[in-house]
Amino acid sequence: MNIWVEYWERPNTISLNTHAQIRENAKWVEPDPEKIDRRFCQNMKEAQRFAKSIEERGYHIRIKYDGSGY
Repeated sequence: MNIWVEYWERPNTISLNTHAQIRENAKWVEPDPEKIDRRFCQNMKEAQRFAKSIEERGYHIRIKYDGSGY
């Protein structure tokens, strides 16, 4: 089974919404596939550790795997 982490920079968008008053729901915009970086990991624990560290630096992350086992 292969496990990898996909990560990309968060876009700089200005939201007019506040926690007290939401004007509209945020829309998810799928990132450009060319801007997604990938890192392959040996196991899920390593993938989670890497994902947490990269997320703290301001990136969106997604852990993916193929095959069975999770």
